[in-house]
Amino acid sequence: MKPIFILHENEEWLVPLRAEFAQRGVEVQEWFLNEDYVAFEKNPQPGVYYNRMSASSHTRGHRFAPELTRMALTWLEHAGDSQVQVVNGTRALYLETCKLSQYAALQKAGIRTPKTRAVVGRSVIAKAAEDFAQWPVILKPNRGGKGLGVIKFDDLSALQQFVEGPDYHEPLDGIWLLQAYIQSAAPFITRCEFVGQRFVYAVQVDTTGGFELCPADICAIDDAACPVGESAAAPAKFVISERYHGHSIIGQLETFMRNSGVDIAGIELIEDKYGDVYAYDVNTNTNYNQAAEAAAGGRVTGMGAVADYLIALAR
Repeated sequence: MKPIFILHENEEWLVPLRAEFAQRGVEVQEWFLNEDYVAFEKNPQPGVYYNRMSASSHTRGHRFAPELTRMALTWLEHAGDSQVQVVNGTRALYLETCKLSQYAALQKAGIRTPKTRAVVGRSVIAKAAEDFAQWPVILKPNRGGKGLGVIKFDDLSALQQFVEGPDYHEPLDGIWLLQAYIQSAAPFITRCEFVGQRFVYAVQVDTTGGFELCPADICAIDDAACPVGESAAAPAKFVISERYHGHSIIGQLETFMRNSGVDIAGIELIEDKYGDVYAYDVNTNTNYNQAAEAAAGGRVTGMGAVADYLIALAR
């Protein structure tokens, strides 16, 4: 069996994956990509390399981790050796850090995405919104992470007040997304999980508390707006759902993943009052809610599916 390498920048998010490998008696190696070097003149060690880089790395002080990861993945893919297999390679990382690229690829697979504009420059946001001529709108950074920085505005005056006010901060890469607000038929979104480009399960996420919707269990520790480990008395924010089992959107999403070179991802969907389904975010560094999995009987776990997939590739 070839060695398995995990490329990442967040120790906490690896805890459940490490546990799944340990249960299977498999040791993996980790490459923490924050500050390091890529020996491009050398050949990489044979193995399966799984990229878990996140667009939100800057929120943990790892500003250039995605850029370093792109260099590492380029090196691995350049080897052109059948003994070096990359999971979620450069194409997946590109989608992770560029929402318009996600939407272009989703639309190519026949999937609806919200009406969106990319905006660079504080002085042109209001102008872009006025020309957009659709309210309410969502303003969000191209690179945020777990819904951070997503704001809904009901009119131009409210948007201008924010843009001209003291709470305004430039997004990491300077790119804002101005997006049509989709009023869902019910107060939740659905996140569909795929491993090996195949559907695993869908989780329903309650949105009544806001837009910060990271399903990682670690978020529950310090972030009340992302309550993953709910108390027994609280309603579950994350619930495994069969809502999209057998739905045509699943096949379209699998096609999108094959066409885009994405092996593992969580894709977020929202359904409007007319029953139209939109995909609005692709998370190639996907996390899973263990409490929701346990409540559903624990028959399938996201990290377990990832571990099994990587082990099968390594063998």
